[in-house]
Amino acid sequence: MLKGFTRKFKPLEVLSEEGLEAIHRGSLDVLETTGVRVEHDRALKLFADHGCKVDFEERMVRIPPWLAEECLRKCPSHFKMKARDPKCDLMVGGNTLYFKHGMGMRYLDLDTWETRPATVKEHREAMIVADALDNLHLAGAYEFYTDRASIPPCIAMLENIASGIRSSAKAEHFGVVAGLEKFAIKMAKELGITIYGELGSAVPLTFFNEVVEATFLYAEAGFPVEPTVAMTAGAEGPATLAGAVVLLNAQVMASVVMAQLIKPGIGISIKHAIKPMDMRRGTPYFSCVSKSLTTVMAHQLLRRYGIPSCSSAGYTSMSKKIDFQCGYEKALGTLISALSGANLHVFQGGSGSELLYHPVLSILDDDVAGWIGRFLEGVEVNDEMLAIDLINEVGAIPGHYLNKEHTRKWWRKEQFIPKVADMETYPVWIQSGKKDALALAKERMEEILATHKPKPLTPHEEQIIEDVMKEAREYYRKRGLISDKEWVAYMKALESPI
Repeated sequence: MLKGFTRKFKPLEVLSEEGLEAIHRGSLDVLETTGVRVEHDRALKLFADHGCKVDFEERMVRIPPWLAEECLRKCPSHFKMKARDPKCDLMVGGNTLYFKHGMGMRYLDLDTWETRPATVKEHREAMIVADALDNLHLAGAYEFYTDRASIPPCIAMLENIASGIRSSAKAEHFGVVAGLEKFAIKMAKELGITIYGELGSAVPLTFFNEVVEATFLYAEAGFPVEPTVAMTAGAEGPATLAGAVVLLNAQVMASVVMAQLIKPGIGISIKHAIKPMDMRRGTPYFSCVSKSLTTVMAHQLLRRYGIPSCSSAGYTSMSKKIDFQCGYEKALGTLISALSGANLHVFQGGSGSELLYHPVLSILDDDVAGWIGRFLEGVEVNDEMLAIDLINEVGAIPGHYLNKEHTRKWWRKEQFIPKVADMETYPVWIQSGKKDALALAKERMEEILATHKPKPLTPHEEQIIEDVMKEAREYYRKRGLISDKEWVAYMKALESPI
């Protein structure tokens, strides 16, 4: 099992106990007074059978406070994710932080900084890099490179997770994508791995039919779920941070109630994001101080409820390049999220407001993740670490610590050493070609692709994936979502060698 990073000190907080209670009570009031719209007949009946006021014509569900709080208490504080390699299993919850793949729709050309659809080979290579990274714990193969060259859009995300499982032994997850989830669930069950279902509801206060149906599918398959609430403050939710969190929390509670009514005790993590509207441009502001503040607020609430969290503060920059802005927006958002108690954090590789992804950026981000993880682990204080006897032995100048066993034993353990940062002295930097971190990350990517070999699939596992993919391809072709012309290009693309 991957240990991730364990936070060993009190989490960062911004709300007083009174503020926390006010948001909690406000969310309960919204659920009881206004309720949520649920466009799924089976779910409406389930809510009605458990004491909710349900308007079946308007599809509105008003949830009593007692039921919301009862369902919050039923959520387990931890759940396990089984990976293809048991060494990569995860235990999500508590004070442990795991980093997961970032999101980015298209491949980024590092020479022109323009984007294009990614090839089959490029997705596979990105997953091999992810498999090799020390601080990327949960692969998210389906969520990046969703715009694929010659792959029909209706099946691109399923091809992504198949590519991910083939090219990495780390844990995976999936979401809700036009019915693809039923094939992803079937694949995971037959392989004996866990995928949790990322379930994105619509803001404000709406659960569309396909999301609710997917909730039933994941729960009935025995998989954990990740209700996901993302809003743009000032557009889909209030412009005030406290008001936006009230609305977000109400929707989170409704998601929890629905999941626990479907399957009591089901594992849950909550993915949350509140980004403000840039009123000058009419676009969401993905990386900013206010998003970090609402992230900390959401983490406080989820710790109160004992429910694992998944944060996306810092998962993307507004920058379209891998540059200084990209670095500080991603690093600061992620650091604040980690300090405030995230259990899962979307991070490595994506930027440009979810528009772009590159494994070179995932390599750079992995150094940031390691830096943050080392900080979370804090400082151990005991007799050996205090080194009082050693200090007294060495004394004043000309004494030193370079030749001491204590130094040899502890220096690597106490430090964090980045893999691709420019750490050379200036003269050596000049002599070695003036390479910056981006150039060093490119070199490391080439080295990984040349030397890293992910755990191979067994013939039986490969056959499971191929059988499910064949079934899915035929299903969408028969439905008319893949034309004959697309089919020819699609089959040719799948022949691409790694």
